[in-house]
Amino acid sequence: MIGVIDTSALIRLFVPDGPIPDGLEEFFQGVERGRNIAIAPELILVESANVINKKRKAVDISEEESRQLLLDILAMPIRLFPHKPLIQPSFDLASEYELTLYDALFLALATAQGAIVFSADEAMVKVAGLMNL
Repeated sequence: MIGVIDTSALIRLFVPDGPIPDGLEEFFQGVERGRNIAIAPELILVESANVINKKRKAVDISEEESRQLLLDILAMPIRLFPHKPLIQPSFDLASEYELTLYDALFLALATAQGAIVFSADEAMVKVAGLMNL
């Protein structure tokens, strides 16, 4: 199984500030065993680093914790995809479903790769359901 991991889902694995998306932990167990493949647009790295930085600034996590969390995220077995081939379909999805282009990028990748979507973002989960992802 191929799964697109969005930033909200990835962060939840490390910072339990809400529910972890259904099936995500089991999916990553399958990744570790070579049965599943986790993918994401390169944007996930910038978004994750931004979330970590915000949590550090808000003193939700320490400087040391933020640096370790970033290293842990960078070490995750997620195959990254460049943005350029996904921009046009992302733009179209963002328009059609009233999404940010950032969120649409993950959905465009899922569509292109025949993948399911793991997200903690309710709006993205709803649209992914409408798109049968």
